[in-house]
Amino acid sequence: MKKPQKIAMHQAQYLPWPPFFRKMALADTFVLMDCVQFQKNGLQNRNQINSNNGPLWLTLPVNAKLDEQIKDKVIADKRWKKKHLQSIQSSYGKSTFFHEYFDEIQNIIESANDTLFDINLRFIQFFRKVLSIDNELMLLSDLSITSSKSQLVLDTCIALNASEYLSGEGAKSYLDLEAFEANQIAIQYVGNNTPAYKQMHPAMKHLSLLDWLFQEELDVIKDYIHDPKYN
Repeated sequence: MKKPQKIAMHQAQYLPWPPFFRKMALADTFVLMDCVQFQKNGLQNRNQINSNNGPLWLTLPVNAKLDEQIKDKVIADKRWKKKHLQSIQSSYGKSTFFHEYFDEIQNIIESANDTLFDINLRFIQFFRKVLSIDNELMLLSDLSITSSKSQLVLDTCIALNASEYLSGEGAKSYLDLEAFEANQIAIQYVGNNTPAYKQMHPAMKHLSLLDWLFQEELDVIKDYIHDPKYN
């Protein structure tokens, strides 16, 4: 019998924000949801940074089919690479830690293929390395689970012998709490609050982790990511 463990899961996103990685770091196994339906106007193909002119969306242009899974989404315009690199450089080129990370970010973008999931996974792996997140990362598609919504989460937890599920607060509206209790799986909600930090542009919340990474000592960010008591 497999050892009971803490499980967390989330859709693959582009340049996720800090709470995404905090939930990941606090789990024993994190399941990256690659075979769920793509969400238009969500964060699976875009995220915000802060620029000289205020918040700026970095968006990966994908084909218009609405019924495709995240892993099947294809990039529709290859000019995104130049645009995103220019936006990141113009927004953060003078930041304290820009040169610590930009070369690798540039390499990720320039070497990425034309699928949304490949790009997202490359950046998630980059952030995991920087943040010293070394737990197990799994793909939902490898588990052959076909249910949806709360049942999908529950079936994943059961398949991985979870004793605890780490959830974002937004899931309170759809999780079937009685079903989790019946299967003896506790739910712990991980908050989305992040510490304030000095920003070179007018202060703004809910940005990609890039914003914090370019402007803060790495140890400070790691303390937040790995601290189970932070609320």
